Amino acid sequence: MGPVPGEERIQVIDVLRGVALIGIITANMRAFFAPLPAYFNPSLLWTGTGDRIAQALIDCFVSGKFITLFATLFGLGFAVQLSRAQLRGAGFAGFYSRRLAALLLFGVAHSFLIWWGDILLGYALTGFPLILFRKRAQKTVMIWAQAMYWLPMLFMIGFVIAVLFGAKIPTSPEPTSQTLQETIRIYSQGTWVEIFRKRAQEWAGVNVGFVFFFPRVLGMFLIGFWIWRTGILQDLAANLDRIRRAGRWGLAIGLPGNIAFVAINEIWRPNPMAASPLSVVAFLIASLAVPALSLFYASAVILLFQDERWRSRLSGFGAVGRMALTNYLLQSVACTTLFYSFGFGLYGAIGPLVGLIPTALVYGVQVPFSAAWLRRFRYGPMEWVWRVMTYGKIPQPALRSASLPGPEA
Repeated sequence: MGPVPGEERIQVIDVLRGVALIGIITANMRAFFAPLPAYFNPSLLWTGTGDRIAQALIDCFVSGKFITLFATLFGLGFAVQLSRAQLRGAGFAGFYSRRLAALLLFGVAHSFLIWWGDILLGYALTGFPLILFRKRAQKTVMIWAQAMYWLPMLFMIGFVIAVLFGAKIPTSPEPTSQTLQETIRIYSQGTWVEIFRKRAQEWAGVNVGFVFFFPRVLGMFLIGFWIWRTGILQDLAANLDRIRRAGRWGLAIGLPGNIAFVAINEIWRPNPMAASPLSVVAFLIASLAVPALSLFYASAVILLFQDERWRSRLSGFGAVGRMALTNYLLQSVACTTLFYSFGFGLYGAIGPLVGLIPTALVYGVQVPFSAAWLRRFRYGPMEWVWRVMTYGKIPQPALRSASLPGPEA
């Protein structure tokens, strides 16, 4: 169960991971520099034309698409590790459980000490059920993937029906200008203790819907698991027509669907956390359009990667993707340092349009950093710590040499 040797790696998976990370920081940026309610309703703070256009473009082409890709790749990574264990006759359940337990600890530290928008804790908890599917047939995996993906839709429809029959569904109170400004004060000027308390409060606000949201994450994990077992990625040359066809369908569904979703939000602004017929319609459109556009992006990257010139251009994304855990955590460290009081204190001082600048700067630094690190080491610093936590011993050797394999997939 050691690192995947260079000749066994499918490099385009690393590239896809790196591409997912630039989308994740682009979508997450406004959650780094503004209160949680403004993440779901940007008009609470930003009404200027430039900010509204920038946010609409982010919502249309970025938000949700790359976290969908990232979650799918997580499930795909599970399948890769399982297939390697089966080939070597090695035990898997114990190894994978220790790996997820270590990821859970990363998530707890990230959630409460760095940033409330963590996904690692949720991924770790949702990853455990994957073990139950390692011997299931492809048809069974896909049935469960679809059931889990659409379960939140059924929840929302059920809430709407309950409301129509007079049930009272608890919702969060509408934020006031005073509460928004107090949040801005805490993060931009407050003490570490104030920030810690506010971060825990916002983490709880996001994760109160864990039962509602994470069945969908499990569904995407299972889709990634299913994709690997189809063999498409193991033999790209023989499946390019299927990938082109998938990309065309993804664009045909995803582009108009996301435009419609953003238009609904801009015109009527339905509360995504409230049970209303319009919020159900918006959620249904997004449920179809978001993964469709993700599919288009993934297909486009895979097809471009077949061209030698584009393969070279995409290599920077591959380096970032090979250190995905390190770079995901570094994004949070860099952004909280930039916006919180213990750093530059710029929280609340910018909007979505200007927020594109730190997005480009942070990711722009991660590309050469990752490439330079991997020229010397076999895996990223947090990936190394993850291995130590999983195996209970220090992996040797950590330095690269001409005879050593590349980092773990």
